Amino acid sequence: MSRTRIMFVCQGNICRSPLAEAVFNHLLTRRNLTGRYRVDSTGVSAYHQGENADPRMRQVAAGHDVVVSHRARTIGRDDLDHNDIILAMDRSNYDILQRNAQTPEQRGRIVMFRSFDPGAHGQLDVPDPWYGGIDGFETVFTIVERTCRALLDHLERDTTKG
Repeated sequence: MSRTRIMFVCQGNICRSPLAEAVFNHLLTRRNLTGRYRVDSTGVSAYHQGENADPRMRQVAAGHDVVVSHRARTIGRDDLDHNDIILAMDRSNYDILQRNAQTPEQRGRIVMFRSFDPGAHGQLDVPDPWYGGIDGFETVFTIVERTCRALLDHLERDTTKG
């Protein structure tokens, strides 16, 4: 059985997308599903290339027993071909990904992350906590964890149907 390849994408790949990668992997481990998915994260900009995830994000995640260990990287053209689903954290990231996509197949793989969030209520952007305080990071953790749970439930329902 081939693994479903998932990529989370935010601006600089130091806050939201590495958190989503870590939370999704945490859920896979807890549900004994690690062999079914390959999970990664990237950014649409190279501002933080090679840097660790934001220390505030790592601190908040650790408080929820989630380990974020990631070095920032920028999305490449191969990423658009080699992932089954590419999840944008906000509309700006989504638009950049769509502009960089070369084929209809690539464009079709790009979706808004919060389109899976049962608590989104029409708000599809995950707020960027970079400029705020620790409360913003907690809010983002709550959104990301809820959405990752719903995403995994969705993917597993589709797997059992197929």
